[in-house]
Amino acid sequence: MRPGPEDGRNLLALAGPVLAARAPLPARLLVLGVTPQVVQQPWPAHVSLLALDQSAEIIASVWQPHPDRASQVRQAAWEDTGLPAASVDLVAGDGSLNALGSATQWRQVLGELARVLKPGGALVLRCYVRPDRTETLPEVADAALGGRIGSFHVLKWRLAMAQAGTDGGIAVADILSAFDRLFPDRGKLQRRTGWPAESIATIDAYAAMATRYTFPTLQQLAERAAPAFRMTALRHGSYELAERCPTVLLEGQAASAPKP
Repeated sequence: MRPGPEDGRNLLALAGPVLAARAPLPARLLVLGVTPQVVQQPWPAHVSLLALDQSAEIIASVWQPHPDRASQVRQAAWEDTGLPAASVDLVAGDGSLNALGSATQWRQVLGELARVLKPGGALVLRCYVRPDRTETLPEVADAALGGRIGSFHVLKWRLAMAQAGTDGGIAVADILSAFDRLFPDRGKLQRRTGWPAESIATIDAYAAMATRYTFPTLQQLAERAAPAFRMTALRHGSYELAERCPTVLLEGQAASAPKP
């Protein structure tokens, strides 16, 4: 579920007006995480980037500076960036809010982002959202064995969303547990879908993870962003599950009504 070209275009389309309003003055972009497909976008020439991630290991293995824009990375928690108030023009990220495992973390991170943003600043984030009607695990299993899921990685996300709690939270290890219950014969799954065994085996990495993800509905996402932010626009691509992976624009509450 790495962001693809469509996601990059959606990111730039929503970020563009915010950054253009700053030109020709320098604009500071804060990236939540070190996702190369976010950092490496063709950002306007007046933009400089600062990426924050709390994992030194992730920074060491993933970080790539932008080839043409001033860019740096720093190890820091998103709920305590260490940045001055009103020092950032735009915040961007991919799946960043989904990595927050509790409502408390959401409040802390969104509060910190509201603090560091300048007036007129905004968040542009691709988010994973579950549908209003939650699928059941048997429905997901039937879809996979019936050839109606095109990617094993889509299956993992659908399994996660199908068993997320009312707050959208799910322990990553529980995704593996559900998979093992539903598909005790991995060879059968491979024969039915044509997915490589190596791709299916990627789910085993979840066994050692204590992480919790959050998959809110779109309405829950908007509610959690308030009162600091309101969702004013969203875009999504045309790939499988794209409707559950929108890129959203979150502006200050004084912003205009949502765009159609």
